[in-house]
Amino acid sequence: MPALFLVADDLTGALDSGAAFAARGMRTAVARGAAALPAALATGADVIAVSTGTRERPATEAREVHAGLRAAMPLGGAILFKKIDSRLKGNIAAELDGLLGADPRPVFACPALPRLGRRVEGGALAGTAVAEPIPIAPRIGRPAAIPDIASEADLNAALPADPRASVLVGAAGLAEALARRLCPGTPPRPAAPLRLPLLLAIGSRDPVTLAQLAAIRAHPVHAAPNGALPQVPDAPLRILQMTAGPAAEPPAVVSDRFAAGLAQLVRAQPPAAVLACGGETADALLGALGAELLLLEGELAPGIPVAQLSGPGEMLRIATKSGGFGGPDALQTVIDAALAASSRPARAPGAKPPTAPVHR
Repeated sequence: MPALFLVADDLTGALDSGAAFAARGMRTAVARGAAALPAALATGADVIAVSTGTRERPATEAREVHAGLRAAMPLGGAILFKKIDSRLKGNIAAELDGLLGADPRPVFACPALPRLGRRVEGGALAGTAVAEPIPIAPRIGRPAAIPDIASEADLNAALPADPRASVLVGAAGLAEALARRLCPGTPPRPAAPLRLPLLLAIGSRDPVTLAQLAAIRAHPVHAAPNGALPQVPDAPLRILQMTAGPAAEPPAVVSDRFAAGLAQLVRAQPPAAVLACGGETADALLGALGAELLLLEGELAPGIPVAQLSGPGEMLRIATKSGGFGGPDALQTVIDAALAASSRPARAPGAKPPTAPVHR
């Protein structure tokens, strides 16, 4: 039975939060939706993370999806963690209504992410990339304990003594505090760098990601207007950016076109790894590839989790980055590490970090 069920409204959220546990040696499986939950459970993982893909859906649909997932999860004595966006985007209240139903446990809510400068003050979210403080209680939509948090030490101290006795609602910062609690004395280990050939798929238009893209040196960026991929020569490093086209089209259509083109490129010229920026981009690409389950390795750097596709013969590693995460040189750092790693012998197949003891 898993020690923890983690439910996120998008794929990057599931990966970002799950990586805190994988980096400390806990086996962590990520399911792309409730349909993949049985396959995730069959892995025997310590942590099961499920991406519902409901951030951009209507609130009523988000509520129904979460209610169905609650019915399918064999919770037992496992911790229940509802991962929310660290800037409080999405259908948080509706998703909690569906996921919790009549669950009598108190809610502990904390979207603070101290390592990215996002904190909670007086019941409101503030800090990096948050233009104005955002009151948290209205976004939660139910009574909750909402402590002031400015540091990781604050998170460690505020986390309930018995995490199973509460429903935890928070961002990756809270997941990291919980991972420290479950694996005391086990520091996180960075995942092995990506290797060439490497494909960067940039679907996010967040200003943070655009600045990171502009900081890339000596490597061309190929524009994909309205998601239509250009002819890209085979090369050790390829960077594709979804851009606006000559005429406006529905975002879902553009995203699907971009994902379909990327999937075709991956099949025709298989890379060793893909870095996808933007939750919708990563999720759509995996859908186009028919990948429903990922096995998390950890993080390349804070906010950049990496996983391996799970399935017969699967060798592709995929890293993801949420649009608003990382410093100006985040993408360049991943590229530099891949170039350096590809000049050295690969790690022996199957080599993994030691498994950490889980304190339930």
